[in-house]
Amino acid sequence: MNKFLRPIATGLALLLLSGIFVELGLWQWHRAQATSAQGKVIPSSIPVALIDVDKAGRNIYTKAINRIVTLQGHYVKDYVAPTQNIGAGGYKDLSVGLFEITDNRAILIVRGLHDSSIAPTSQQLDIQGRLYPSQQEDHGFNSDTSLGRIDPALVAGTGHYSLFDGYIIAISEKDSTGTEITGNRVPSPVLVQSISGFYWQHIAYVVIWWFMALLVPCAPIIAKRHERKLNSHALEVE
Repeated sequence: MNKFLRPIATGLALLLLSGIFVELGLWQWHRAQATSAQGKVIPSSIPVALIDVDKAGRNIYTKAINRIVTLQGHYVKDYVAPTQNIGAGGYKDLSVGLFEITDNRAILIVRGLHDSSIAPTSQQLDIQGRLYPSQQEDHGFNSDTSLGRIDPALVAGTGHYSLFDGYIIAISEKDSTGTEITGNRVPSPVLVQSISGFYWQHIAYVVIWWFMALLVPCAPIIAKRHERKLNSHALEVE
């Protein structure tokens, strides 16, 4: 009886293993589609309070990136961020301020070009701008008044604030009377996140898992052919 049951059990095991590989391939396929869809998401243009979409003292929420946010508070320190790429405008020095809101929280805000068109101020302001993740590459030197990259890690310890990750490019600044502060602002385009590498990584796993699914049922056949060749070669030698 074992002679009949053993091949059946082996076949079922191979079929199960092949099915597992198919499911793993489908899982990676769905992840690839989800990754592709993520890159096409258009953020809402409706302004929302910063504290409603993100929190200080932790990594920026993915869904908060590119959102138009509003916040109220005042600037506590001013910096210059040199040689920043502002698209068609080329590379310019930017005015950046550390902006304090309630509960000892603060965030970096790009106010505009560093050309004296926007005067430093410590008055209470209402700000609207687009939220971006922290920069990873340096564009200049760091000092007490200069930021090589726009990254709250460079101002950690200043005032002992709980800092928001990322930064905001200001679209408008208004004082307590509602008067808008004018000056040379910089573009705040939607940041296109590169996801192509992750997409093709998932596709590569799809190919691997489905190849394994095909290889499993073929393995016994390949093994038997190899065994026959070895036996045939042994007989020829004898």
